[in-house]
Amino acid sequence: MIVVSDAGPIIHLSLVRLLGLIPALYGQILVPDLVYSEVVTDGDVLPGSAELREAKWIEVVSHEPGAPLFQLLRAQLDPGEAAAIWLAVARKPALVLSDDRPARLMAEQLGLSVRGTLGILVEAKRRGEIAEVAPIVTELRSKGVWLSDELVQRILGEVEEL
Repeated sequence: MIVVSDAGPIIHLSLVRLLGLIPALYGQILVPDLVYSEVVTDGDVLPGSAELREAKWIEVVSHEPGAPLFQLLRAQLDPGEAAAIWLAVARKPALVLSDDRPARLMAEQLGLSVRGTLGILVEAKRRGEIAEVAPIVTELRSKGVWLSDELVQRILGEVEEL
């Protein structure tokens, strides 16, 4: 299974010490060079920086700055999200991991399947990788991750934790 990720899920799962869910659920993932730089090089103090630098389960892929699709996406999205969607269109992954709403909408418009941090947690619970989602959501919120009440209620309802 090919999976492409932008920075959001990597950072958010690192905040709660669950970055290992990504390789447990998806095996190796593709990360655009701009996302890698955002988290590891430019963001060397960000959660996930050290973990991503050491990860054997990622493949860093260079983006093509002059590619017309990348330029179009870049006009509407941050560089990392644009590179992730560009890479996804090029590689046809089973899944794109992203929490950024505009990026998610763009990816879906391009026919890509998208899953965010909470979707990863739902899948992890269903596969027995974690016991509960609710405490993790609480911890994410306590660490400054904004999650709408509506989304949280919907997700907790899906996993029968209301």
